[in-house]
Amino acid sequence: MKQFLVGLFLAIPMMSIAQSNFHKGYLITNANDTLKGYIDYKEGSSNSDSFIFKSDLSAKPQSYNLTNCAAYGIDGLVAYQRFLVNISLGSEDLGKLSDVIDRSSRRDTVFLEVLQVGPKVSLYIYRDRIKKRYYILDRDDQEPSELLRHLYNNPNNPGSAITNVEYARQLIPVLKKYDQWTETSEYKLRGLGYNSAELLKIVARINNQQVEKSGTPKLRFFVGAGINLSDTRFKGKNKLASKTATSKTSVDPMISGGVDFFANPSIRRLLFRIELTLASGKSEVTSEDAGSSFDLIALTINPQIIYNFYNAENFKFFMGAGPEMTYSKYSNQKAYLLVRNVIPEGRREEVKLDLRSFYATFQATAGVVLNKRLELSIGYSLPSSLTNYAYYGLERTKFRAGINYLFGKR
Repeated sequence: MKQFLVGLFLAIPMMSIAQSNFHKGYLITNANDTLKGYIDYKEGSSNSDSFIFKSDLSAKPQSYNLTNCAAYGIDGLVAYQRFLVNISLGSEDLGKLSDVIDRSSRRDTVFLEVLQVGPKVSLYIYRDRIKKRYYILDRDDQEPSELLRHLYNNPNNPGSAITNVEYARQLIPVLKKYDQWTETSEYKLRGLGYNSAELLKIVARINNQQVEKSGTPKLRFFVGAGINLSDTRFKGKNKLASKTATSKTSVDPMISGGVDFFANPSIRRLLFRIELTLASGKSEVTSEDAGSSFDLIALTINPQIIYNFYNAENFKFFMGAGPEMTYSKYSNQKAYLLVRNVIPEGRREEVKLDLRSFYATFQATAGVVLNKRLELSIGYSLPSSLTNYAYYGLERTKFRAGINYLFGKR
């Protein structure tokens, strides 16, 4: 099993480089022609300035960028439009802030991501390595204007920043122009957050529209079952830690369930998982002079970071890792020590181990998702100590294999 996991890790770079992620979409050329086909959707924290397009999945890929494409989109996921705009350059990194407002900017042609298009105003977002910026386009204008937010050092409290909410003041004339200004509007704008959710509410209000709910859920639930292969071994100064000691591998059932949170619900490549597992287990270690055995029921919570290295629509290959915290209840504990050179010879003394009810370790997982619903996985948990003795210890190592059913729209 260990060798198999190592092989999967070695295969990751090749799988990641070779993968594409084509989805149905469209593009609009400079001649205003609309081309239907498939677009390779890449996950990233910045707006891209190019993309790969295929007229159909068997066609030769073509590259489009800011010079030959006016707009493009992926059906049901995301859309972009090309604009020439001013881009603010002031950092929002606390370690790079200046003592005054940094109003520096550059003028450039970029693809803005569409958040909402309306009959009166439209809202866009642009991300790069510096920060994210929101843009608003009035129907009477040709160019979107950046909704500006500036951060600068607080002279009265070193290490903190002052936020200049210029974006809220920019919205006042727009609200007044379209008769959406009320006595409470100014008060609400003071607490307006610089995020998609709150800005979309303002834009939807101006347009007399409803904020569209995302068609891609941010989380999903799962349930599953499988088997655990566990092995316990003594370490240190103990007769059961000798070379002649043998440990019996225990094969036991488990059930699990949990929830996944997606970093990008549209792509679902990176996710944070919280899994709860209930499993039984056994331990049996024997040598010529001693023996130990017990049963256990273990409840484990395992938060993990999971990444889909191959992320096609109907097949995904993933690996994950995270801490594993377990609460165990023990039963049927039996331990003995064979004492020689005494009368009667070979007397058997009963002993009892003080076993820990709570212990933690680290788990690594690998697996595949088939047809969006079935997840097959294997996992390995590093040895965890079940005792607190100074001169010897009992460690439990665990492998697991399981199948999960994934709920949700996708």
